[in-house]
Amino acid sequence: MIISAEVLKRIEKFLAGFSWDIGVDLGSSNTMIYLRERGIIVNEPTLVARLKRKRWTGLGAPKMGMRKVVAYGDKAMEMRDREPKQLEVVSPIKNGVIADLEAVENLVVYYLRLVYEVPSKYVKIFKPRIVVGVPSESTGVQRRAVREVFLKAGAREVLVFEQAVLAAMGLGLPIAGGTGLVLLDIGGGKTEISVVTGGGVVVSRSLKLGGIDFDEAIINFLRMKYGLAVGIGSAEKLKMEVGDVSETYENEPVGVIRGKDLGTGLPKSVKIRASEIREAVSMLLGKIQKAVESVINETPPELMDDILKRGVMMVGNGCRLKGLSSFLEKTTKITFNMVDEPGIMVILGIGELVEDSNRLKWLLEVSG
Repeated sequence: MIISAEVLKRIEKFLAGFSWDIGVDLGSSNTMIYLRERGIIVNEPTLVARLKRKRWTGLGAPKMGMRKVVAYGDKAMEMRDREPKQLEVVSPIKNGVIADLEAVENLVVYYLRLVYEVPSKYVKIFKPRIVVGVPSESTGVQRRAVREVFLKAGAREVLVFEQAVLAAMGLGLPIAGGTGLVLLDIGGGKTEISVVTGGGVVVSRSLKLGGIDFDEAIINFLRMKYGLAVGIGSAEKLKMEVGDVSETYENEPVGVIRGKDLGTGLPKSVKIRASEIREAVSMLLGKIQKAVESVINETPPELMDDILKRGVMMVGNGCRLKGLSSFLEKTTKITFNMVDEPGIMVILGIGELVEDSNRLKWLLEVSG
């Protein structure tokens, strides 16, 4: 008996109701989860608060198992830089790749357990299919590690795609034809500049720096210039409220930051100008500028017309630094366009695949 394509499609749709289709953007700063027909249901910091490992040695030392986790995401963020001495708050993703396998496994299991508790019309009797984004320059070993983490957490199938392609889909831009698109993705721990066309990446450069590195540069600047110690949360807040690297403002933004005087150990307040923030992060901005120029120089000439017409699309929360587009336009002579919600473009692209099985099949075919 021959079953028509329409009947197969209906059967597939019916069976899909008995399992979750999940999309995951596992970033250095934030973890986002997209659930089919529900949208983005999780958007929390990629942080885990757990007990510290006791450093026992010798023959009598106990076997070390998994450490107990006491908080995830937003709750772990509240504890960062103020946790008690027996706890540590760790970020298991560094520069876009897994750095702490134990913490990542705990994090994934926790969030998938939350997904399974979402009420549904049908009982979910099958294991979920999960779509995950990874950096374009991640190695085969790193991609296998991502797959193994989700398979171990209970997934029946894990599909891995490049984040640059997913971000282009999230922007709603055409990637199926020969049209070229340049993406500048500045995340929490990595920066990627990619040229996307035909459902794949033509040229890509990755830097091991992101928004977290901007914050650390500000911390080091305050320590060296003012003898002021501040936490990463305070540095991030100062960057967003005062930071402006455009060099074109009429009234220079000024802010106040409070911390601990390294000389006396007492509380101290310092006024910081936008020009000082620019000075603190100038070396990092120079690296991003050179990487953008390198990618443009390696782009095939046939795609240059598309790039000049559309410009460079800026995604990732690291692009929220005020004046960044103006700084890059001044040095590269190319238009840079900031999207409204740069931090969710990758997960929106993943959502396109989760919701549209035909598009998912097409991307699987072209990506090999």
